[in-house]
Amino acid sequence: MPSLPFPRLALIADRFTTPERADRAVAAVRAGVRWVHLRDHTVDPEAFEAAAEPLTSRLREIADGGCVTINTQLDAARRLHTGLHVGRRGPSVGEARAALGADALIGYSAHEEAEATAAQTQESDYFFFSPVFETDSKPDADPTGVDGLRSFCRAAAPMPVLALGGVTPERVPACQTAGAAGVAVLSGIMEADAPAAATRAYLQALAAGQT
Repeated sequence: MPSLPFPRLALIADRFTTPERADRAVAAVRAGVRWVHLRDHTVDPEAFEAAAEPLTSRLREIADGGCVTINTQLDAARRLHTGLHVGRRGPSVGEARAALGADALIGYSAHEEAEATAAQTQESDYFFFSPVFETDSKPDADPTGVDGLRSFCRAAAPMPVLALGGVTPERVPACQTAGAAGVAVLSGIMEADAPAAATRAYLQALAAGQT
């Protein structure tokens, strides 16, 4: 099983296909992020890959050994030699593993405890579990809270779980205590006034909980 990037902060670079959003992801990597997850539900596969290719190159130039994962776009992940993240829609974990190989980092987006042990998720390397807290990106989704995260982490063990949804730097310790191996962040960095400063705040919170 591939190891997760460290520090275990996954930046969800949603709508990265716009130059300003791509620049925010670059700023976060310059500030210490080593895992960028490329996601954009608003564009077609061709536009997605056309934007992902140069951004992936930029990120890899900045952080040698950094990790890029792609959301659901299997063909783009195969051509760009990245990891892939899947869920209830799009390719299955098994299809991703068969296409990308044993060394590819493949994750699954889970929203309920039953998915931790479901047969279709067991070839994945990690989970994003969400939403833990209320989040503007999914205003209609009921947050599970820390107790829900804790239950999911126990059910998923030993597979690592990253907490997602409304996770602020101040909430990182509670997520770690609940069993999360790390956190995945969208708005906290991509919508921040200063993405680099926001990134450093998350990294400091993660480091404090790992000592």
